[in-house]
Amino acid sequence: MNFTRPVTSYAKVRALVGNLVRNRAAQLRSARARDLRLLNVGCGPNAHENFVNLDYLWHPKIDVCWNLRLGLPFAAGSMLGVFSEHCLEHFPLLDAQRLIREIRRVLAPGGVLRLIVPDGELYLRTYVQKVDGNKSATFPYPAERFLEGLDSPILSVNRVFYQDRESPFGHCAMYDYALLESLLIKEGFVWVRKTAFMQGCRPSLLIDSESRQPESLYVEAGL
Repeated sequence: MNFTRPVTSYAKVRALVGNLVRNRAAQLRSARARDLRLLNVGCGPNAHENFVNLDYLWHPKIDVCWNLRLGLPFAAGSMLGVFSEHCLEHFPLLDAQRLIREIRRVLAPGGVLRLIVPDGELYLRTYVQKVDGNKSATFPYPAERFLEGLDSPILSVNRVFYQDRESPFGHCAMYDYALLESLLIKEGFVWVRKTAFMQGCRPSLLIDSESRQPESLYVEAGL
């Protein structure tokens, strides 16, 4: 063991703490969970100071360790803004729809959701361009080579559509703008628009990860 390394940096310690605190209402009594009015849903390692940071997996900067399939543990209308980056695709479509419904519930009138997911349309358009012979078309990231000596543009499509599918946290659904727009409108959002990396109507919600930019679809929706 490295004695200069924080004990909370060890995966087994984080898993233990997560199992102890996950879904416990006591987390909601902290000053940050009570007072902050911006929510970062499914934040993973990308926690931010001005947000209530919520994720299934615990680490020291997580404010609320929670299973999103149980809904959001906040009062209706309690949040001015919600940010979620590369989270929604980890849920089957019906669960994702329920999560959007919960985000709509916790947003106050005039609140805004900034939602970022892998851009399924981008991958499919690039696939078609490549098989049609466009040698300049490139995927956002190189495909993993699962089969030595074999290569095809479909490998990149498989990478994003089926990433870690057999793990508890793999990709379960892909989105284009049309699907997100229809889901958001169906769940009660008044307006929906496509945006871009670090561009949006609320500067407080612009905490996009630069590393995600090449493959991401950026959408905002409001009440």
